[in-house]
Amino acid sequence: MYMNERLVEIFQRSRGGTFMKEAEYDLLLANRTRELVREYAIKFDPQMVCPADDAMADRVFEAGVQLFCDVGVYHLDTQRVIKFSRAEVMEALRQAPSTLYLGEGADQVIARHRSVEDPVPSLNLSGPAGQPCSEDHYLEMLISYAQEPYVDAIESGATLTYNGVDIMAGTLMEVKAVQRDSATAREAVRRVGKPGMHIGDCATGMTAIGKMAASDPINGLRPCDGRLIAQMCELKTNDDQLIRVPHLINYGSHRINLMTPLTGGIGGGPEGVSVVSVAEFLLGVVCYFATYHYLSITHIKWTNNSDPWGLYVLAMTGQAMARNTHLVFTDDPFTVCGPCTDELLYEVAAHSIIGEVCGYHQHGVGSTGGNEVDHHTGLEAGFQGEVARATTRAGITRERANEIALALLPKYKDTFNAPKRGKPFALAYNIKTITPTQEWQDCYRRV
Repeated sequence: MYMNERLVEIFQRSRGGTFMKEAEYDLLLANRTRELVREYAIKFDPQMVCPADDAMADRVFEAGVQLFCDVGVYHLDTQRVIKFSRAEVMEALRQAPSTLYLGEGADQVIARHRSVEDPVPSLNLSGPAGQPCSEDHYLEMLISYAQEPYVDAIESGATLTYNGVDIMAGTLMEVKAVQRDSATAREAVRRVGKPGMHIGDCATGMTAIGKMAASDPINGLRPCDGRLIAQMCELKTNDDQLIRVPHLINYGSHRINLMTPLTGGIGGGPEGVSVVSVAEFLLGVVCYFATYHYLSITHIKWTNNSDPWGLYVLAMTGQAMARNTHLVFTDDPFTVCGPCTDELLYEVAAHSIIGEVCGYHQHGVGSTGGNEVDHHTGLEAGFQGEVARATTRAGITRERANEIALALLPKYKDTFNAPKRGKPFALAYNIKTITPTQEWQDCYRRV
């Protein structure tokens, strides 16, 4: 099916598919996921947060395909279910890219599909990763990421105000803030001597109008940059997300499929969420024409993914997609702790190591789970990339990654219910020199 034909077909199915209340769809999804977990014998062992089980990874993939074909995609605006056949899904997967060119000029990087235990290190596409930011030191914060030697691209955060005025979605203020923040990201990469560096998104944009407002090859986001197209939990979309697709295709920009599957949510435990996560990859392929995929697993209580459930979903979903597709995809460590704490870096390390051996490229750290404004810095992002590359260069296997993750967990698991939020950017960095404070550097060296 050609691109234009599929877009028209998606629209028609979003209007003519089976009508269903959202609660009914959620129940259908939850029940079918449980059935498929039993049918495909997918098991979670808390001592195996990074299983080295190729057969189970393949079963997770097949269960995810079956789930996607059985329950389809729920369209929130029309309350219709958009269904696709297995043949349509497989054809869309076949057409999806396996190699991407991110950025331009001397700063361009090439993102290729990574296999399980791939000998080629991942890229690190980092930044505040959509976390809440004030406008006070936004430029300095982005510079702190762009200047890191183990960061290959940046993604902006989400500012909360424009000239002190609260930003409201779908209004003039959203457009003005997006224009400012996309220009700020361009200025940040220019300031550090990397003007061609890929910029993954302008997260301040909450609506299609906002995302489109970032399209500006002179001052904003260029065709070599990207924009997120999000899914709502679980396997849900709406017109606002779908509207972004033809604009980004026409602009030539990367379409980034943002998935935030909830562990402990509709998908249930880690086995079910792994299956749901595979299905969400497929939604991004079929409906969003994604060039790359961004798996942001989120614990329903702690808003992190550094716990055993999150690490297992990371491992099994990554292996399933790495073994059975040629897609390019990224992960992000969402942590409960924040800057100037050792625990934040231990959370990042566990996630980064498992992601590296399971086929991912690295993505931005969600420090404090997005619960604290400005509690994110370039240091933990650079640390993530450094750990990831060291993992590959040392030839770490899945078995060894599992051992390391289990050794790291006791160093931070007690903070899940008592988070150490740390310090905001302005207290973790010298604002004038844009360098970490001695306290934050000492944490890094210890860990």
